[in-house]
Amino acid sequence: MPDLSSDSHDEPANPALLFEPNGHMYVIHDLAVADELIEAADGVHEAFDGLGRPLRATGPDGQVTFVLASAEPAEETLRARVGYYYRAFASRHPTRIPPQESDLAAFVFAVANDEVIE
Repeated sequence: MPDLSSDSHDEPANPALLFEPNGHMYVIHDLAVADELIEAADGVHEAFDGLGRPLRATGPDGQVTFVLASAEPAEETLRARVGYYYRAFASRHPTRIPPQESDLAAFVFAVANDEVIE
């Protein structure tokens, strides 16, 4: 399940799903290492945290972190992005259907841990 150990709802929850403009998706399981995985903040097109809230990448090159762009989940947008990714890029996935969890946090966690071989 997502990392909800922080008492502050102002901090992004792990994991994070990142999307490129073409719909390709990447997963960051631990946002604490985002600066090791993301070179530049302006290279992040769209991102969501483990609770489905939109994220914004910030910081100088090599020191990228994520902050909440909104405290409200963007469930419909996130599910649409994930659905498109599975249809367009997950051609060798057994079902090409994303996880079907109804709870948004469980959905994000399942997507982050679903092995998709492109």
